[in-house]
Amino acid sequence: MEIKIKTGYKFAFLNGNLFVITDFPKIGWGYITANADEAKAYGFGVITSGCGTKLNFLPIKDIAHTRGFYSDVYCKYKGNELAIDSCYNSSFNVAPCTLEVALAVGFTAEKFNYEYAQMNVQITEIDEIYRRREKLKDFIFDVDPIKPIYKDGKWLIEPDENGVYVI
Repeated sequence: MEIKIKTGYKFAFLNGNLFVITDFPKIGWGYITANADEAKAYGFGVITSGCGTKLNFLPIKDIAHTRGFYSDVYCKYKGNELAIDSCYNSSFNVAPCTLEVALAVGFTAEKFNYEYAQMNVQITEIDEIYRRREKLKDFIFDVDPIKPIYKDGKWLIEPDENGVYVI
């Protein structure tokens, strides 16, 4: 089973489809995609980012009428909430967000304070996976703040056309 995680992204809907979005100081908000077919279908142009990367970009013309949010992926592990940083097959790198949670899952205070506290857990050890979504300023926020993905050993989403769970 292959799993891909999109963490720490800003998203917005365009004609019912969800795209990653970004904000450039001189251009403003816009949709981005690496998919050439999507870029062509929606009329994306190509821009060069400040670091020289070429991006398929489509400006968002009316933010006040665009549904958008920031989203990150979390899990429940041993009754505690941890952020999911990455995944390789069914092994997840997770990180506690507070010292209290770090201590509850086995970290020492020193490790949590002085190193990036991260641990590897198997999907069979995870109670649930969900996406937490937060409003972006000036965008419409009309989606559920919590999007369930995995619970009680079952996926609540379908894999993509290649059999990959994209969360």
